[in-house]
Amino acid sequence: MGLMDQYQCPKGRSGRLVAKLMNREHEPLTTWGLTKVRIAPDDIILDVGCGGGKTVGTLAQLAPKGKVFGVDYSADMVAYSKKVNKKLIDQNRVQVVVGSVEKMSFPSDYFNLVTACEAYYFWSSFRDALEEIKRVLKPSGKLLIVNEMVQDGVYEVKNAKLIDQTHVCLVPLEEIRNVMQSVGFVDTQIFTKAESPWNAILAQKMSG
Repeated sequence: MGLMDQYQCPKGRSGRLVAKLMNREHEPLTTWGLTKVRIAPDDIILDVGCGGGKTVGTLAQLAPKGKVFGVDYSADMVAYSKKVNKKLIDQNRVQVVVGSVEKMSFPSDYFNLVTACEAYYFWSSFRDALEEIKRVLKPSGKLLIVNEMVQDGVYEVKNAKLIDQTHVCLVPLEEIRNVMQSVGFVDTQIFTKAESPWNAILAQKMSG
């Protein structure tokens, strides 16, 4: 298995290297994406596909009186994320668990915000994942999806080899919006960065 194959479900020594790379390389994108949502100091937040755990730590800084959870279906990534966030875990401000986004162990109506950074294109069922995210969100809770890879008629042509190597399944932004709305999300907004493939999609669970 090559290094690029590790991005879908990182494991072992190569997986830990991928986690380290993702923590470093995704940080500017994630920082940009998080400016698109308001985070209250006491929010309870879930980062889906938390990978190396950098975003979990960032969210904990943005919600210093709240709590941040991370979930990833790679046990090795959960272990890595726990190591990265050990101090926050010891303070009971962060918890990281193994799990699939399509079937999570969290209670319903629990989170103020769910984030998914460079993650959705690895989900086995995009619709099922959105349904499950909607379940765990509180009424009026927000979902923020942040990505660099995008299907826009240009990016996927220029980066066809990378897309094939990393086994991602890209969905056009308008289709993401349509699926979100079809499962019951409202107030869906799409953000893009000028002269960049960076994008963010923000949606809200209905209030009641």
